[in-house]
Amino acid sequence: MGQRWSDLVTVDRVTLVGVLHYRVEFSVTVNTVIRETRPDCICVELPNALRKEIISGLRQLPSHSVVLYQTAEKENAVLVLEGSDGIQEAARSALEQGIPLWFVDPLSLRYPMFTDRFKDAYIIDKIGQKTFLNKVVPSLPRQAGSENTQREMFMAARIQEACRQYDKVLFVGGLAHIPGMAALLERPQALPLMKTGVEAAVVAPIHPDFLKKGFTDIPRITETFEKWRKTPQDTPPLNRHELILELMDASTAYYEAQTRDKVPEYARATWARFLRKWLKFEGRLLPDLYHLVSTARSALDEDFAYHVHEFLSEYSWANDPHDPSAVILDEDSLMFHGHKILLHKKLRTFFRAPRKYRMKAVTSSKWKEHLKKKWETADPNEVDICSYPPEDVEVERWGLSLMKHANHILQAAQTEAEPFVADFGNGPDIREMLRRFYESRIYVKKDERGGLEFGSVVVIFDEDEGNTAYPFRMTWLGEHSQESDMAFYSTLPGSQVVGPGITRLEHGGFMMSYPPMRMFDIWADPEFDFVRTRHERLLVAGIVYSEKQGIVYVARKAPAARWKKLAKSMGKRVIYIPLGSLNPIHVKRMRTFHMLQNKGVRNYVHDYLKKLD
Repeated sequence: MGQRWSDLVTVDRVTLVGVLHYRVEFSVTVNTVIRETRPDCICVELPNALRKEIISGLRQLPSHSVVLYQTAEKENAVLVLEGSDGIQEAARSALEQGIPLWFVDPLSLRYPMFTDRFKDAYIIDKIGQKTFLNKVVPSLPRQAGSENTQREMFMAARIQEACRQYDKVLFVGGLAHIPGMAALLERPQALPLMKTGVEAAVVAPIHPDFLKKGFTDIPRITETFEKWRKTPQDTPPLNRHELILELMDASTAYYEAQTRDKVPEYARATWARFLRKWLKFEGRLLPDLYHLVSTARSALDEDFAYHVHEFLSEYSWANDPHDPSAVILDEDSLMFHGHKILLHKKLRTFFRAPRKYRMKAVTSSKWKEHLKKKWETADPNEVDICSYPPEDVEVERWGLSLMKHANHILQAAQTEAEPFVADFGNGPDIREMLRRFYESRIYVKKDERGGLEFGSVVVIFDEDEGNTAYPFRMTWLGEHSQESDMAFYSTLPGSQVVGPGITRLEHGGFMMSYPPMRMFDIWADPEFDFVRTRHERLLVAGIVYSEKQGIVYVARKAPAARWKKLAKSMGKRVIYIPLGSLNPIHVKRMRTFHMLQNKGVRNYVHDYLKKLD
């Protein structure tokens, strides 16, 4: 990158460097030009009205920030401060090296709505800016608009003002402005009268999730530049083409390390071939984050695309995601629209397709005792108990079906009917018409409210007041975003061993709460000590940890009124489903589960357990 830094447009004592916004090639070029030529003054295409906020944000680099401001026309706008932008790199270098810095761009009443007309920074980096502007730009349509012309005149006048004070002046601005600026600098310019101003402005850190949106450069490429920037005397980063090839290989290796799945050779070839054809169709040379992730999904599956996206979006200096001041931006918050691609992580432990499991029956009582002893005498440092993933999938699906069932019960109870007169309401109420068939009238639905969103599911198979049948209690957290946090009481681990490091247990009751990674150990938490019984403790924890308005409660008995009152005081509602109303075969299957001694047991556990139907 930056190998053609000397091929720049110059007018008298002014050197003009054009950039494409948020492309690392131009940051490398600007950094090199400033170090090699050491200008007396640097002028940048940034508004002086935001000078204080921009400088504050630049001093926080390489951590990203954003300037949120309101123009004089009451329009909200943002300016993302990132190391990949060449203009911001010029200002950053000037501050670090003590070079006078001029902000020459006027901030007009309305923020100018424009994007870079040429998307590929690679070709400009390869052939040089002056050559590109002389050979390629004349064939492109000129960016029209009186406001754009006024901005260029304003910047040219400010640059000429800087030339009266300094010998060597460097201007860094948008590449689209360079031809017009060069022409204007050939003759003296008067400062045009323009109304500028800012109503309010603030600088804030950017939430790391913004990096995944693809509005700026690929975070891994920006990271490469930031590492080189610390030792600029070293060889500059590879050009974008070579960097992207390296990132594709690295992201594939990351996927294989995370999932232990091998990416087939045909998938690698399909990924490259699809990417090449798509770029040719769009008239581009190299891809951005959106193209890489989207084609990865098409080449293999969504799981591969998820890991590619996760790897490419990693950034060493990302801000703290828990910082309450961090700003999350999306395409509605910016002046340009990005692409959207929805990815759903599909873990290897999800057995969606039918699979055959070979049963290894442990029939010898002596062998069972040996396994039980091995479980009980295992080295604690080697024990890291975990669940059996296919059972996790089954219980999560059951929890979702219970939520749907609770919504049906709720909607049926909320629906009111009235005789049809003139208004057909929400449609005919068949149930009410059959119930009042003797009246020979048509009844319509008067009010059918929407259902609740549920955040917790509590299932009580046995209250076990004496704590004798189900003495074991535990809380464990979901392993990923598609699992819930779970607390339960059950039979003792090791009481029924079915394989090496595999024990069968039976639930007395359990509680699931979404989203995961939030729950403390409810059995040890003193905040729940006011609850006398374990099944009520599960219900109270379900109410407390639910982030949604609804809680599903499945048991033989309805919950006590005091717990419904507690939920109501927290703006929530408990929906009761009688356990006897559910399929007994399904209930029995959900009541039994297996615990594994550690995650390594998952490699062979399927040899000892039957396939879940």
